[in-house]
Amino acid sequence: MIKRVDLSTGEYVTYPVDPAVQRDYLGGLGLSARLMADVSDLTLPPLDPRLPAIVSVGPLNATGFPGANRACFFGVSPLTGLTAPAWMGGDFATGLGRSGALALVLEGKAPEPSILVVREGGIEVVPRPDLWGLTTSETRTALESLYGRMPMAIIGPAGERLVAMASVRGNESHSAGRCGMGAVLGSKNIKAILANGQARPPLADAEEFEVASREAMKAVRESDFLMNEWRRVSTPGIVKSVNDFEAWPTGNFQKRYFETADRLYGDRIVDEYVIKRSTCSHCPVGCRLHVRVDGEELAAPEYETLWAFGPDNMVDDYALITRAVALCNDLGLDGISAGNAVAFYREYTGTLSDPSNMLDLVRAIAYREGAGDVLAEGTRRAAEHFGVDYAMEVKGLELPAYDPRKFIGMAISYCTANRGGCHMRSWTAGRELSGADFSAEELAKMVAEGHDAECVQDSLIVCAFVAGTVKPWYARALSHALGHEYDEAQLAVVGERIYTLERMLNTKRGVSADFDALPRRLKEGLVSPEKYEEGMRLYYQFRGWDTNGCPTAGKLAELALDAVI
Repeated sequence: MIKRVDLSTGEYVTYPVDPAVQRDYLGGLGLSARLMADVSDLTLPPLDPRLPAIVSVGPLNATGFPGANRACFFGVSPLTGLTAPAWMGGDFATGLGRSGALALVLEGKAPEPSILVVREGGIEVVPRPDLWGLTTSETRTALESLYGRMPMAIIGPAGERLVAMASVRGNESHSAGRCGMGAVLGSKNIKAILANGQARPPLADAEEFEVASREAMKAVRESDFLMNEWRRVSTPGIVKSVNDFEAWPTGNFQKRYFETADRLYGDRIVDEYVIKRSTCSHCPVGCRLHVRVDGEELAAPEYETLWAFGPDNMVDDYALITRAVALCNDLGLDGISAGNAVAFYREYTGTLSDPSNMLDLVRAIAYREGAGDVLAEGTRRAAEHFGVDYAMEVKGLELPAYDPRKFIGMAISYCTANRGGCHMRSWTAGRELSGADFSAEELAKMVAEGHDAECVQDSLIVCAFVAGTVKPWYARALSHALGHEYDEAQLAVVGERIYTLERMLNTKRGVSADFDALPRRLKEGLVSPEKYEEGMRLYYQFRGWDTNGCPTAGKLAELALDAVI
């Protein structure tokens, strides 16, 4: 069911999703983009109350399918100015699915700071101005005193202050971090969303779905990589490989290699800091690491945030990095963008050799104090303010921890990703680390196919870390869930449709080929500029886009999007 809420009045309507829409867009990212396409004016400025915030799950969430435990937050990003998604693991997606909602469409703005409580029996917009100003952990404690362990999505002080890189926080260390979805909720005066119930998503053939789900779970449990190596060391396990490949950005991307990276190797972190592991709903892996730092138990930084406050800031002190990431989480900041912003400013002020100001800068961004008020708008706008050109972003979204100068596939992916410089839309780094000399054509095709595949994954919605193992069961599970027969070829078309729709939403917000570009520092340092340029041209060609980066009329008709956008 879709639940559309007018936050200004607290009134809501509930209606079933059109079966044809769910067939063609699934849920999660796809459904959110399709709902956004119905907005009458997509040119409104970010955070305008007439633009919706959409929170959705997919047809596999809350079913027990392994790894189907993520929620999608979708809106117009205050950081990039584009329509954008962010995803969050943990328990919130299961809670939302069990409330009977496939999507929440939040319209307008609550008259005062409020929480949204979503249950099977209804939705309440509950005024809670007393929560405004609290950190995410303080808010959770306050809400649990009334609602127990009900799954929650919370914003912190950064979201309240409309910081463009504000995140939405779930349980443990889970966040919908990228693109400022915390500010989108903050602009609507929503401090938290709570959701739960006993509903189960309808299944066209529950018995056969259960068979497919059990087989997929068995594959996960029998995966030596997932259950042993990945569970043991999680995402920091790739630090050594990326740094040895000379593709770990260092000092705000001034270099590609971090000399003391061995202090941040996954094995060292496990041996010296990890004290326990936890997991998400419907996942046996348990790759969420918890560490003890200076006597305090904290969530371990993932690879990206380990990098953002580590080598990008010229820091190899794991304890300091962990405290910086924990502070971002509690204040409701995306760790990747915040780490980039801090590194950018420390380069600007010439303080990269002295990390003593790092935590203060994080606080300043979240509370918009001093220079933090400038950095809170993102590095693209900060660079304009300070008159420099070394903001490491694409389309306004700060770049992650794979240097595009060496990873040419990632360079193409960053530039063509709909939400901007994002590693989660098509991750070619794993194959590029093999050292194979991929041609421009191979890289462009790899990126395009990856973009489509990620759209399917993020519409079901399944965790990226188990997706490679359970992907062979997608079509079967989805067929038994929705009652429409899918195969891998059909799912590829669904992914292409969703990706193309996202691009069209953003062309309405001004996106063109000019936006698909690396910062000067990175473009001038490409190890193979010819391969990059040719790969970009071929990517457009594979997509059926014109030279300005716009899908052609023929491509829109082919994907049945001509009547949608």
